[in-house]
Amino acid sequence: MNKEHFEAARASEAEYHQRFYEDNDLFEQGTWMAQPGAVVMEMLERLLQHREDAQVLDLGCGVGRNTIPVAERLCGTRSRVVGVDLLEDAAAKLKENAVEFGVQQLVESVAADVEHYAIEANAYDYIIACSALEHTSSRDALERVLDRMKRGTRTGGIHCITMSTDVEEVDRVTGEVRKGLIETNLAQQDAMALLQQHYRDWNILIERVVPQSIEEVKDGRSIDFRCSLITFAAQKIR
Repeated sequence: MNKEHFEAARASEAEYHQRFYEDNDLFEQGTWMAQPGAVVMEMLERLLQHREDAQVLDLGCGVGRNTIPVAERLCGTRSRVVGVDLLEDAAAKLKENAVEFGVQQLVESVAADVEHYAIEANAYDYIIACSALEHTSSRDALERVLDRMKRGTRTGGIHCITMSTDVEEVDRVTGEVRKGLIETNLAQQDAMALLQQHYRDWNILIERVVPQSIEEVKDGRSIDFRCSLITFAAQKIR
């Protein structure tokens, strides 16, 4: 992707999410924020089978769809949940939501670009990257983020990744189908092969692909956002 295309995709995604967070409350029914990702909570429970607390990093956290429920589950422990999002307003709203849901003592909110966010080595037990990695500027940039995530994970730690691939937009008025304007739009097979290669020395827990369609208003158009959604989870074994 050239710089112009990346900047257009980044601006479009930022505008969509900014407006969505302004128009919808966290856990609002009928939205994709209605509840946390089931796989996120499932992998957290797997992690907690052998420990009482956890250091958690949620990349691309938005206003806390996953951050807040994870923190609620960890209340009463010495855990920490760090949420990172590109949008300053989203990071600010995450802080507000942490107070509203009584988990402010666990939650740290950071406004930063996931692509350039420094992850401390061996700092985390659980790293969540839900709909985050496709917003990096290139395949190489995505791989560099994965490398930092791996270095930042303690033995026994788990990564939980969801990623939109083969993205396309269908105009709900005209029926026109366009390739999705997203920063890194990988083919599903390529993205899965990339993840498998990066985690070849980990215990792969989940590899799943399902078609997904979400109705959105984006760039002034009513569209169906369609993709092959990858769900991938792996555990560090040494």
